[in-house]
Amino acid sequence: MHGIIAKLLSPLWRTAEDEADAQSYVPAEKEIRHVSGGVVTCLCQDYGLIDDAVCFTSEEVLGGYPLHVGDAVRAIAVRGGSHDGWRAIRVERMTATWDDDVKGPKPESSGPKPLVGTITSCGQDGGFINQTTFFSRQALCQGFVPMKGDWVQAQYFINPRNWSSQASSVSPLRYRRMDHVRVSSMCGSRGTVEDSVFFTLDSLLLPDQYRPQPGDLVSVVVLESCQSLYSWRALNPVPDLIDMDLQALLENKGGLVVSYEAQCRALSLGDTCELLLVPLDPKVAGSNLTSSCSTLEQGAYPKLLQNLGRCTELLLLHFPKFTIGRCLEVAVRSEEEGLLQANAPYSVAAPLSKRQETRVVTVLPGPSPARLSKRHLPNFLANYPVPKALRDSVEAQRDVLLAQPQLTEPLSLSSMRPRFSALLWLEELEDEKELQELRLSCVFLRKGATYLHLEVPGLAEGRPRLIIGCATSCPFLYLQVYEEDVSLRVNSEFHSCYMGEPLDVEFTLNRLTMRRCHCALEQIRHFGENALFPTTLVLQAPQWSGKWGPDDGAGVDNMPDDSREEGTVRWQQRFGSIMNGSGKDADILSLCVNMVSVATQTKTGEGTLWRRAQRVLWPRFLWLMFHRNSAADESTRCKGVPAPGRFFNSLLNPAQREAVKRILAGECRPTPYILFGPPGTGKTITLVEAILQVYHRLPGSRVLVCTPSNSAADLICERLHDSGFLNAASLVRVNATCRPEESIPEVVRQYSQAGEDIRQALFHRIVVSTCSSAGMFYQIRICVGHFTHVFIDEAGQATEPEALIPLGLLSEKDGQIVLAGDPLQLGPVVKSRLAATYGLGMSLLERLMSRTLYSRGEQGYNPLLVTKLVYNYRSHEALLALPSRLFYAGELCVRAERAVVDCLCNWNRLPTKGFPVIFHGIRGVEMREGSSPSWFNPGEAVQVMLYCCQLAKRLYKPIAATDIGVITPYRKQVEKIRLLLHRVGLMDIRVGSVEEFQGQEALVVILSTVRSNEVAVNEDSQFVLGFLSNHRRFNVAVTRPKALLIVVGNPHVLVKDPCFSALLQYCYENGAFLGCDLPSSIRAARRFVFFSLSLCVCVCV
Repeated sequence: MHGIIAKLLSPLWRTAEDEADAQSYVPAEKEIRHVSGGVVTCLCQDYGLIDDAVCFTSEEVLGGYPLHVGDAVRAIAVRGGSHDGWRAIRVERMTATWDDDVKGPKPESSGPKPLVGTITSCGQDGGFINQTTFFSRQALCQGFVPMKGDWVQAQYFINPRNWSSQASSVSPLRYRRMDHVRVSSMCGSRGTVEDSVFFTLDSLLLPDQYRPQPGDLVSVVVLESCQSLYSWRALNPVPDLIDMDLQALLENKGGLVVSYEAQCRALSLGDTCELLLVPLDPKVAGSNLTSSCSTLEQGAYPKLLQNLGRCTELLLLHFPKFTIGRCLEVAVRSEEEGLLQANAPYSVAAPLSKRQETRVVTVLPGPSPARLSKRHLPNFLANYPVPKALRDSVEAQRDVLLAQPQLTEPLSLSSMRPRFSALLWLEELEDEKELQELRLSCVFLRKGATYLHLEVPGLAEGRPRLIIGCATSCPFLYLQVYEEDVSLRVNSEFHSCYMGEPLDVEFTLNRLTMRRCHCALEQIRHFGENALFPTTLVLQAPQWSGKWGPDDGAGVDNMPDDSREEGTVRWQQRFGSIMNGSGKDADILSLCVNMVSVATQTKTGEGTLWRRAQRVLWPRFLWLMFHRNSAADESTRCKGVPAPGRFFNSLLNPAQREAVKRILAGECRPTPYILFGPPGTGKTITLVEAILQVYHRLPGSRVLVCTPSNSAADLICERLHDSGFLNAASLVRVNATCRPEESIPEVVRQYSQAGEDIRQALFHRIVVSTCSSAGMFYQIRICVGHFTHVFIDEAGQATEPEALIPLGLLSEKDGQIVLAGDPLQLGPVVKSRLAATYGLGMSLLERLMSRTLYSRGEQGYNPLLVTKLVYNYRSHEALLALPSRLFYAGELCVRAERAVVDCLCNWNRLPTKGFPVIFHGIRGVEMREGSSPSWFNPGEAVQVMLYCCQLAKRLYKPIAATDIGVITPYRKQVEKIRLLLHRVGLMDIRVGSVEEFQGQEALVVILSTVRSNEVAVNEDSQFVLGFLSNHRRFNVAVTRPKALLIVVGNPHVLVKDPCFSALLQYCYENGAFLGCDLPSSIRAARRFVFFSLSLCVCVCV
C-alpha cells in the first residue's frame, strides 16, 4: 500500500526536485520568482512577455517548443534588484511535454544411422530435428515430451517413398537430477531455476493446483536444451506452494459499486474521465454520486500523464472504513505520433513474372578507378559451382541430406571440407533467392552528372543486402549504395544516350568471397589436428626468450619527448635511404622483391626461383640490414622504441600484459591462442601492443592482421599509426578492389596506396586487410608459410570458412594464430536457416572455446591458450552488473573513469539517483507500411525523441548530441526516429541497428525495442520478438553505454525473452522502472541476491 501511494505522489516529489535543481542554477544574490499560471501576452522578434512583466527569449523555453500569445506557461524568473525587471531563466508550456518526462538423391542400404541435433519444431503428430529429419510421437522414448531447442540423440533412416530422412527413435542427449534448488524467477508461463535452468509451464508435469513461484524450493529433473542463454530445461519441479491473493482490494465494499468503462479509451491532454459511485442501499438509491477525475493536465492521475501508449493503472478510492481499487486502462497519444503513421497499408510485394526480352542492349562498364591501375591479378581461383543435386533439392524443398549426407557427420579435419562446402553452397542458394526477389521491372534510372541512379525498394532494411560487387543484367560498376539509392557508372556513350527508357533490372551474385572460402578449405589439408581440432597441448620453444623488466610499466611513455624525437631522427638517417628507394641497400631489396614477384607468377611445380630467393637473397638482405653495423655504438639504435622486455603501452593491466607475453613467446603454436575480450575491456589495445612486440622483437616475422569488416580493419590500422612506433614502410592496408576510395579514412589512405600493388604489399612486415580480401593472396599463389603470424580481430563475427582464408597462408608447423573476440556478442551473419542449423553460424572462435582444451575449469582458463580480459574501461557498475552476471560469470570489474560514468547519476529524471538505468514501459502499437517488411512503433519513437530532448536541451550541462546513441533493431524505426530528431534540431544523434553499434560506445544509449504484439504473446518468441530474441544482440545493446542506459519497450511482450525478463526484474528491484503497468509475474517476484550489485560486479579502485 505504501508503495502504491508513493508512486502516486512521486510526480509531486519530482516537481519539487526540479524546482530545487532550477534554483541551484541561479546565483544566490538574485531574487527568484516562480510563475505557476502565467500567460504569454506579447511576442516580438527576439523576446516575449509573460503577464506583461516577465521577459524571456526562445533559449529559455524548454525543448525549443514554439510559444504563441495566449499559451499558459510555468516559469522561473530572476532579477538583480528591486528596480530591475524580471527575466525568465526557465519557461515551460503547461500543455507541452518536452521536459515533463513523458513515459507514456539416393538412399543407402545400410541400417539406421545415428544423429545428434536439436528439436527445431514439434507438434501434435511429431516434429523435426535440424529442420530436416522428421520424427513421430511413437519414436519418442517413454516419458519424453520434446520442446523446441532440446538436444536429442536419434536413429534415422531414409524413407524410400518420399526420399526424406525419418527418425525411428528419439531420446534426450543428456539429463540429470537437481535436488533442493530454488525457483529464481517467473515471467508469465516461463521461469528459471537457480538462474541456470529454464522451464515453461506448458511443458511441466506439475502436481495438482500448483504453480511455481520465485523462491520455491524444488527438486527437478533437467535435460540439455538450447533456450536463449540457458542450456538446461526443467521437466517436473516438486515444490512448496506460495499463496498470493490480490482480489480483496478490487471487491466492492460498504454497499458501493464502483463501475467504469472497461474498454481501452484513447485520451489526449485535457480529456476528462468520470467514475460513477452507485450506492446499493435502497435508502440512498436516488442519490448517485459522480466523482469527476479532473483533467490529465491538472495531474489528478499523474501516472497517466507521464506515459504514452496503453496503460493499466490501479486507482485507490479511500473511504473512512475501507478502500476500493479499480484498474483503469487508458491509451494516451501525442500529436507527434500522427506524423509517423503508416503512409500506406502493409501488403506483401507480389513476385514479378519473368518478362520476355524484346530488345537486348549491350552496355560496356565505365572506366575503373585510377587507384586500381596496378591491380591486375591472375585468376587462379577455381569456380566451385553449386552441385546440381543440391540445387534441385533446395528448389524442390526436399531433404538436403539426400544430396549432402555428410552434414550429419561430426565435424573433423577429414569432414571439414565437404561439410563446409555444402554449407557455403546452401548460403549461396539463399543469397541467389533473395537477389531474384529483388528483380525490378519497368524502372527508370535517374541521370546524374557522372552516375546513373537506381532506386531499389527495401534495400534500406537490408532485405536483401546489396554490396558493391553485385552485378546487374548489364555490367554496371557500382560505386555507392546509400539507403535505397544505388549509384551506377557505365561507359560515356550509354550515359549520354540514355533518355529515361524503362528497363528491367536483375541482380546476380558476386561469388568471389564464396570461392575464396572454398579455396581456403582446400588449404586446410596442410594443417594437423593441433591447429583446428586440438585435444592436447604440445609446447614449443619460445620465439622470444628474453626477460621482462622488473617494472613492466616502465615503457617508452616514460621517456622524455626530446629523447624520443632524437631516436626517430637517427632511425630515419640510418634506414631512410632504403625506404625511399635509393642507395645500395635499396638496390638489393629491389632485386630480392622483383625476383620473388616473378616467382609467384609461376606454376606450383615451378617454384625453384621462389625457393632460391627465399633461401639466398632474402637472408643476405636481412644480414645486411641487421648485422652490417654490429660494431656500431649501442647509442645509434632508435631510442624511440623501448628496450626489449618493456611494453610500448605502460598503461596495460595485468591480464593484458600476460596476453602480450604469451603471444610473443608463442609456445602453443600452431594451436590458436584466444584473447577473450568482453565489451570495453581493451581487446584492440592489447592486440596493437602484441603486434608491435612481434614486429620489433622478432625481426624475421611477417604479420597478417585480418578482421571481418572494413571498419574494424581501419581501426586496427589507425591504432597502429597512432602508436608512433611504426614507419610508413612497415605497415600496409590492403582494400578490396570494389571499395570506394572516399570510404577509406584519411589516416588509412597513406597505407592503402602501397596496398594497391598486391605483390608489393605482400612483403611489408605488417599487412592489414579483411578476411575476404586476404583471399587475393591466393590469386598470385604465394607459398604457404609466407606469414609467420595471423591475428584475427572480431573473430566471433566471421564464419569459420571466412576465418580460414588468412589461416591458409600460415605454416602448419610453426605459424602462430591469434584469435581475438567475444563469442557471446554478435556472431556471423548467415541467411540460410539450413546452413545456420548445421553449423555455419558458429564461428571458429566459438567452436574452439567449446572444446575441452579451451573450456573453463575450476581454476579458470588455461593461460597458455586463453586470456580473458575482465577490466571494463567503459561502463558504470550498474550498467555492467546484469550482462556480467548473465554472460561473463560475474567476473567483469569496473575501471572506467569515474568522472565520465558518474556524470548522469544525479540526473533529475532518474527514478533512483545513483542508478543510471531506466526501463520505460510503453504498450504501443507495432506497424508496417507499404511493401516494407520492417516494423516501427510511433509511440516508442516519440518517447525516444523526448528523452533526447531532455538530455540534449536541458538547462544545466546539456549532453552533446554526438554523445547520444539510439539503437533499434528495425530500419523503419530508425527512419521514424531520425525524422523526429530532425524536426527538433538533433540530427547529430547517432541512430542505427545493433550491428552498426558493434564495437562502438556512447555516453548515453537509448534502446527502442519496437515489438508490441500482446495478442500473439503466447506464440513462438521468434515470431513475437523477431530480432529481440537473440541474446547476443541483447548483450551488445546493453553494453554500449558509458553513463546511462534507457530501454523503451513493451514489458508485456519483452517478458517472454529470458534476457529482457532479467532486465525488467533488475530494473524493478532497483526502482528503475517507469511507464505502463508491469506484468504481474514481475511484480510478484521476490528480491534475490541475484540482483545485488555487490555480487554482480566488482568495483575496482
